[in-house]
Amino acid sequence: MKKFKYIAIVLLVIFSMGCSEDFIDRRPQTSMSEDLALSNFNNIQLSLNGAYAPLYGVDYYGRDFVATAAIKGGNAIKSVDYNSGRFPAEYNWNNNPATTSGVLLNGYEIISAANNVLNALDGFNEPGVTQADINQVKGEALFLRALAYFDLTRMYCQPYSYAKDNPETLGMPIMRETKVGKPSRDPLLDVYDNLIVPDLLAAEEIIGDPGRGATSKAFASKEVVQALLAKVYLYMEEWQNAADYATDVINSEKYSMFTEDNYTDVWGQNDGSEVIFMVYGDATGSYWPGYDEIGYILDPEGGYGDVAASNDLLSLYESGDVRLDMFSSYSSATETWTLKYPGKSQIRENNIPILRLSEMYLIRAEAVRRGASGNAVNDYNMVRTNRGLDPVTSVDMQDIYDERRRELCFEANALWDLSRTQRALQRPEADVQGTAPAEIPFPDYRWAMPIPIGETEANENFQQNPGYSGS
Repeated sequence: MKKFKYIAIVLLVIFSMGCSEDFIDRRPQTSMSEDLALSNFNNIQLSLNGAYAPLYGVDYYGRDFVATAAIKGGNAIKSVDYNSGRFPAEYNWNNNPATTSGVLLNGYEIISAANNVLNALDGFNEPGVTQADINQVKGEALFLRALAYFDLTRMYCQPYSYAKDNPETLGMPIMRETKVGKPSRDPLLDVYDNLIVPDLLAAEEIIGDPGRGATSKAFASKEVVQALLAKVYLYMEEWQNAADYATDVINSEKYSMFTEDNYTDVWGQNDGSEVIFMVYGDATGSYWPGYDEIGYILDPEGGYGDVAASNDLLSLYESGDVRLDMFSSYSSATETWTLKYPGKSQIRENNIPILRLSEMYLIRAEAVRRGASGNAVNDYNMVRTNRGLDPVTSVDMQDIYDERRRELCFEANALWDLSRTQRALQRPEADVQGTAPAEIPFPDYRWAMPIPIGETEANENFQQNPGYSGS
């Protein structure tokens, strides 16, 4: 496990990037001072582009963040037939500070870059640069900072629903500027209430079209911000707000559902009609995971195949569901793998969806079942009928939970859908290998991954999560 510099030092990194024709050339020019790097609007825009780059890191959406959510959330198992030794701690739920998620570094790289952009725009004025130009850059930076904090708290903290009854629950250090220091952890409720939600609401007021052409879905827009707000409010159990923001995205009519006819053909595309926000996979970028990319880790035929679909997940699909066609087994194996990351120019280069239209319908359905106004059955059927299944006349919470597993599997949701709803992980016997646990109850300290040991050793103020050595 790699060692990490403590985040106050990480926050000194300045992302001043050049741009390729369509997207980001992710080579940081770190030799420039902050004042010089962010002295004009062009450099500020380049720094903003660079702030997106760590999303594709191997510890983040490029592989581990997605795989961890699936393995620990019950949608995946550690392959027996194809196994190169990856993810045993996640499958066995025995992570420790030396074998934990490394996404903390990527998250704070994004936060650092976003902070630099936001602080540079404070009172900024340059001839020829309009307020709309400034607002767009500021809105995207606010979105990225909120997304990074949302994902870091999902990985390293107990859920917001738990913190409401336990306000001492640890969050992450709130950092709004780049500086040297040794920050301590803020309460989780404060991270949501004083940073994630305010950043997204502020971004919603000023952001517009990112204007990035063919790769525009890899950048934040008003609808992207609203989609993340819907998801954040779902985690906060603010049901009407979750439903209202999901409705805003649906009613924008900028997105359309994948259908039974095209569902198997849309994965890996730049701009699939359902995709609201994605990570753009680019093999020329400095954060490209290479042979550790999510597509390679999920493919036993052309890659490693360490992460296979669980029997529990596969049992949820009905005959005639087109989503079953997105799984494949091989003649020499007894297991099954997802085909959601088929690659673009190569298997190790994928666009990775983070927010999709189908999730907006499922967020609204769940919120309505919890008390928001709307029609949960209609929203549930919108997903179901576009996957080749007949509509239903009633829907309960278990139906929605199961549908989220079917629809959003291998898209970094399963683990945190369990924790935010305070449900135990329950694996059937067919998915339990060796001494792996068949059940993880909730509450349990293991729902929050340990802080990396390099972080706590370098910064004595960064408190380890309860239950782990050094806490």
